[in-house]
Amino acid sequence: MSTSPRPRRRLAAGIAALALPATLLTACGGDDDSAEDGGLTELNIGQIPAFEAAAVYLGIEEGIFEEHGLDVTVNLAEGGAAVIPSVLSQENQIGYSNAVSELAAIDQGLPIRLVHSAYAQQETEEEDDYAVLVLPDSDIQGPEDLADANIAVNTLQNLGEVTIRLALEDHGVDTDSVTWTQLNYSDMYDALERGDVDAVWFVEPFRTPGLDRGWRNVLSPGAHSLPGQVSGYYFTSEQFNAENPDVVQAFDDAITEAIDLAAENPDRVRQVAVDEFGFEEDSASRSNLPLFVNDDDLGALETIGEASVRYGIIDEEPDYASLFVERD
Repeated sequence: MSTSPRPRRRLAAGIAALALPATLLTACGGDDDSAEDGGLTELNIGQIPAFEAAAVYLGIEEGIFEEHGLDVTVNLAEGGAAVIPSVLSQENQIGYSNAVSELAAIDQGLPIRLVHSAYAQQETEEEDDYAVLVLPDSDIQGPEDLADANIAVNTLQNLGEVTIRLALEDHGVDTDSVTWTQLNYSDMYDALERGDVDAVWFVEPFRTPGLDRGWRNVLSPGAHSLPGQVSGYYFTSEQFNAENPDVVQAFDDAITEAIDLAAENPDRVRQVAVDEFGFEEDSASRSNLPLFVNDDDLGALETIGEASVRYGIIDEEPDYASLFVERD
């Protein structure tokens, strides 16, 4: 367990370890190397086992990538930050991560470029797939009571902390008073029950089982801080983009169609999570989903970037428009 009181030195969400190879857990699709094969270009995509990844799987199932000349393999990693080194080494040519990890990597000079939006936050707190949960008998009754609380997040100084702090600031809470404890999601259940932390930040599919235990949701930070706004992107390396702009464009065109398909078929999104990631079917059927949108959403990037500077995650805001590859 890693606990971070305030104030604390800058920690870039595991990005400091990006020189190390990513641990890839699962593969789905073709071979490992990008090559021409029967008219299709092989493309490896680094993803995480989350609802956000469903669009890629649906695109494979429906032959969307093949229609755009791509033979796609999905490689699953434990987290979005772990995907970044695999893209830099071109083990994966395209990867997914959240915007905070991506901005932290760019701030450290790593040569990546954003390609396409992956998902956005929900617009209402009732539909939010993020939640800060407390025990039924906790003295914490609402957001204002989270001042001085110890909140568990899966990664220090990353998207969970950013969205929570933005939401708490709207409620007048001094977020410098909050202590952040880094735990794996699976370890948060026992930690909260033991009283090691006062609250836990859960995303689906962990949020719904927590609510099933009778835990109370005292803050929906995604919808509150970034309602309807993009929070994660597909990206590539500058080198791969320079050498293979047509492949990157083909991916951009294909993922646009796949994201539309995911947005129109929430039941299929849930089934992908059950079949490919092993999510429990009953819980997945009741889980809130992220929004699937096709939008660069520079406004969201600016909000996340400005907050990341204030919270010491990055040193300075970038030129946001320059972060994206050139597209037709």
